[in-house]
Amino acid sequence: MNHTDAVTEIIKTIPETQEDFKESYKTNSPFMVISVFTKQIRRLIKENDQKILIKSILKMNKLYSKGDVALKNAIENIFIYSLDSFTFCCEPTYKKMIFSKMSPPLQENYFHQVYKSGI
Repeated sequence: MNHTDAVTEIIKTIPETQEDFKESYKTNSPFMVISVFTKQIRRLIKENDQKILIKSILKMNKLYSKGDVALKNAIENIFIYSLDSFTFCCEPTYKKMIFSKMSPPLQENYFHQVYKSGI
């Protein structure tokens, strides 16, 4: 799956993103596509919209498992990198729910970035 396929999948999960993707530059690269999706996930976390948030995380799992190398890199460098800041102020149970919906490869990548960064 490439970033063009990802746009279609994301719109199926969060129809409002269709407006974001109307600007063509936002669909030109995997990084822009995942950036748009990550911003929507951040909004869902802030609004406590668990139903669509869970669907979105499950979709991110699918994009990561079936995506090409460029899409996977974008997910690792944008979504995973941003996740800690999104969930920092969440209640522990809400944060746990978010991470429990992530696939083992995404969780592993998150822990690798957060705990083994050398900072």
